Amino acid sequence: MKKQNRRLSLPQFLEFVEIKTKVASVFPMVLGILWSVYRYQTFNWLTTALFVLAVLTFDMCTTAINNTMDFYKAKDKNYQTEENVIGKHELDFGLMVQIIFFLLFWSILFSLILVWQTNWLLLPMGVLCFLIGIFYTFGPIPLSRMPLGEVFSGVTMGFGIFFLAVFVQNPSQLVVSHFLGQWMTLQFSWFKVLELIFMSLPLVCLIANIMLANNICDLETDIRNHRYTLVYYLGKGVSLRLYFFLWFLSWMLWLLFVGTGMLPVWALLGLVALVPSFQFLKRFLKKPVKSQTFIEAVKSFILYSLVYLLVLLVAIFVK
Repeated sequence: MKKQNRRLSLPQFLEFVEIKTKVASVFPMVLGILWSVYRYQTFNWLTTALFVLAVLTFDMCTTAINNTMDFYKAKDKNYQTEENVIGKHELDFGLMVQIIFFLLFWSILFSLILVWQTNWLLLPMGVLCFLIGIFYTFGPIPLSRMPLGEVFSGVTMGFGIFFLAVFVQNPSQLVVSHFLGQWMTLQFSWFKVLELIFMSLPLVCLIANIMLANNICDLETDIRNHRYTLVYYLGKGVSLRLYFFLWFLSWMLWLLFVGTGMLPVWALLGLVALVPSFQFLKRFLKKPVKSQTFIEAVKSFILYSLVYLLVLLVAIFVK
């Protein structure tokens, strides 16, 4: 039995929380903030700062839970000792659990302050996000080990973070509640909510594709570790076709954004990014190998998000 290392270096911590994957939460957050400025002309620096801290600490927490549970539940000893970050660096399991609770404490604290600064309706929405995030990788049957991972990751990060980034700027522009004796009324701007769903759909598709690509590459390893993801039920062939469809849909939505007037006509210039994005797509579909082409799914998401971000930034200043 190898002696566990109680000293954790910064590079090991960043690998443990998979800091490189935080783009999946940072981009929907930034895009939601920019959309609020562009469409509704609202921005609150205090609630934005609290929201950013809450999202990042919780995202790191859920990733830490994922790596810890994968190590703890691993059936494949080679994966446990050579591939998982805890076994690979001989990290102390107890210390990793302490880090999880540390990150969870700060994410809850930032979230509660944010509720106090905005609207009590953020509390039930935040609780739902926390429950999905935690049980995504924790519990007897984590969501990530079921054919639901792509749905939950895409919707909660692609839409959920985008929606909340807009909500915390000025909650009353989306939802209003009134108390009168024993009665409570809840009103929401259905058009604005549908608009936010519509504008976040490409992020939902491409974040789901990151999860799908990961599961396609890890199919054999997942089966050995008793993780039965969507790819296990669909098979690699159908899963690759689904990957293509979600990529294609995200770019068709860009045309709809311009066609419906949600983005200015000159945003069509963003379609030049289709050329490198299509190359990313072809490389992954041709050889879906974790160590070689999984990064193409991440690059597709980053490229689309960067185009989205640049268009919103320019639109804000030329509007």
